[in-house]
Amino acid sequence: MTQSDSERLTTGFFSQIRESPFRIAPERAIELVDEMGGETWPLDFASGSANFEALPNSKTIEGTYAALLSLWAVAASVWAIFSTARMAREAGYEQLDLMTLPAGRMAMELKRAALEIIRNPDAPWDEALPDPDPGASRSSFDGLINNLFLAAVSFVVLHEIGHLVMGHQAYSGRSHDQEREADEWAIAWILKSPPSDKHRDFRAAAICVAFVWIGLIDEVRRSKVTHPPANQRLGEAFNYFEKLGDDSLAFEISSYALKAYFDPVSENPADENPLDGFISSLMAYSRSE
Repeated sequence: MTQSDSERLTTGFFSQIRESPFRIAPERAIELVDEMGGETWPLDFASGSANFEALPNSKTIEGTYAALLSLWAVAASVWAIFSTARMAREAGYEQLDLMTLPAGRMAMELKRAALEIIRNPDAPWDEALPDPDPGASRSSFDGLINNLFLAAVSFVVLHEIGHLVMGHQAYSGRSHDQEREADEWAIAWILKSPPSDKHRDFRAAAICVAFVWIGLIDEVRRSKVTHPPANQRLGEAFNYFEKLGDDSLAFEISSYALKAYFDPVSENPADENPLDGFISSLMAYSRSE
């Protein structure tokens, strides 16, 4: 059987992804094993639509290759947007059209690729786009993208672990409540006791990147039968960001990403700091369909 591009390009990440829920908050790794009853639960990968799912009967979490590649594309896109927007702001530009800059155009092409994979898990990877590099040096540009990707994956996986820890069942009549509870469990787990403000900022940024990816899934699938809309879920996650400073890197990264992804037409508001920018972008996203 021929491998899809999604499988081919993500296989090298599998071992790192299986470790990711323990590495996003390493100070709590032993606690996480205890929550699992003393042994780690399997995390498997398969073909299919971009998704992660907790299987209560087998205590297994299953992700798809399409989920991994589309989430990597979002992480790469968000990092390119952030880098471009920050350089423009430091140069004194108040407005930025990403499509006028090569890095900005690449960021939007990566977003487009993520959407295509969400629509069709067997969609080919555009040869004009960079391939993921699982072995990239952590300090390189590709390595920084991988760090953000793996941290975002860790939130998604911890969300599924939360379902299992709380005994949630599939096809429940309270599915929206279960999704919110799993979000709260994963966010609180990640942000409870980071060793520094820098760690807290990075972890919060990764959570926001995961919700940007979920927002793309909402765009494609539209159905909100089983899950609340991503904009509502991100708004509720904001309640856990009270310890982030007004100039938090997480707010800066996320405000640029939300604006570029979900409100690209309107002018950039004259926000005083990254927190104000995040709130403005989140409010615009919440008003969007």
